[in-house]
Amino acid sequence: MESKRLLALFLALSLILGMGVYAYGAEPGSVLEVTVPDYEVDTIAGLDYVDIPGGNVLLVEGKPRVPYYSVSVDYPKGHRVQDVTLKERAGMVTATGLKLPTVVVKPLSSSGSDLPPDGNEGWYPEEDYRWRVWENPDGSTTLVIVMYPFYYNPETTDVKFYKNYRFDIEYIISNVEITRLYTDKDIYEPGDEVTLDIQLNNSGATQDVVVSTVIKQYGLGETVAGLPLRSLKNLVGDASLTAEWDSGGTMPGSYYAEVILTDTAGNMLDKKVAMITLVT
Repeated sequence: MESKRLLALFLALSLILGMGVYAYGAEPGSVLEVTVPDYEVDTIAGLDYVDIPGGNVLLVEGKPRVPYYSVSVDYPKGHRVQDVTLKERAGMVTATGLKLPTVVVKPLSSSGSDLPPDGNEGWYPEEDYRWRVWENPDGSTTLVIVMYPFYYNPETTDVKFYKNYRFDIEYIISNVEITRLYTDKDIYEPGDEVTLDIQLNNSGATQDVVVSTVIKQYGLGETVAGLPLRSLKNLVGDASLTAEWDSGGTMPGSYYAEVILTDTAGNMLDKKVAMITLVT
């Protein structure tokens, strides 16, 4: 659990601070082509440290230290990314004989009894890519695509590396937004009822909107509760509603409510989060 938390925090920080930037200021397109820089190898004390210029490294307990690469695209307010699909991956080069270090996140005991699990389980990483959308304070969003172009097999020391990627990006332009989302208190005790006030606006034509709310654990993003769906028929102009979460049985800690607006076809129209703190 702790290694997952560290990985989540590390990826979040690296995406914010170390991402490659693809495009800013222009109307985003529906196709994104990426050329990944060639990887570099530094050999230290018999181990090979592989890095991609402008990239980051994936740090998972007990797994090889491998690099990854990320790019971002800014979207103006009202543009909502629905899906990102990898349509082509090319330019593969291969190598062998590299000896990558194994990641150790927590310090080892003097006896070595808590050594990390053996990462020699075939090709790693298992994913090709992942994506997420960051919500910006001004209402714009930033799409971040993380690519895993470098694959390593500890059993054979073989390497596969892909240089060229092409993604299809599906997005819509939405006139519906969450204008305000807040809780009725700053701090709660476990067992308290948390009330969320949600204010909406539709500046376009009349539209049916579905409101879904989930409660997630901060840092890990694991869902701890789902609230009933709400349907707003013929929404136009301003609207408001409340949602309640019974926090009974939930451990003290930091959580957040994630509110998502969708249309009847399932397209996401807007999303916002509100922090919830439970203390004893």
